Amino acid sequence: MSYVTLTKLPKCLRISLTPEGREELMDKRNADGTWKAGTDSILTDLLEDHLCNGWEIVPPEDIGALTSAPILSNSAQRDDQGKLTKIGDVYWFPNYQIESEIETMLDKGFVDFDLAPSN
Repeated sequence: MSYVTLTKLPKCLRISLTPEGREELMDKRNADGTWKAGTDSILTDLLEDHLCNGWEIVPPEDIGALTSAPILSNSAQRDDQGKLTKIGDVYWFPNYQIESEIETMLDKGFVDFDLAPSN
């Protein structure tokens, strides 16, 4: 069961909640509207199917990004020690400091992660 669908658009990656994903997200919310876990953990849970099938959450330091924003890619290549050797497109959530990607997804049914400029 997939909680989200991922759609590559020309300038972003759209992460859309499925009906099961909406239900799962609502289960992770307390009665007062706060989250039962951190939003990074919740995002990882929602993406679980995709993280097992080629997508990964890329630590910013692996690509020299000076951010704490969540970063996703399905083109990361790693060596036997797990060191990143090559990467193609990466998608990130630049408004992470003022907007919650989880809240946006719950409110709108989707959230867009911007395609990061390549070097």
